[in-house]
Amino acid sequence: MQRIYRTLLGLYPADYAALFAGEMLAAFKKAAAESRARGRAVFVRFFIAELGGLVAGAASEWIAKLTTDKSARGRRLPDLRMMRPVGVPKELWFANPRRRSAQE
Repeated sequence: MQRIYRTLLGLYPADYAALFAGEMLAAFKKAAAESRARGRAVFVRFFIAELGGLVAGAASEWIAKLTTDKSARGRRLPDLRMMRPVGVPKELWFANPRRRSAQE
């Protein structure tokens, strides 16, 4: 069952899955163990509900990703090499030739 769930986590956008798949799988394992202890029927109901929620969640993430402007919801981690460090004035940061060559 965990293999199926892990495989279906691949339905999420890659950047979303990279951030949350581990946590989602851990929560699923814990909840599955609890529901399995309460009986087979409870576990089957739980599993079906989780799969439905997973597919619906993946669909909503794809819709959000495809319909929202990248500037508002890029879902990407910032490139720390491009960020100006605190305390470094703009003039100094943008005048640095090493930084310019790293961009090219």
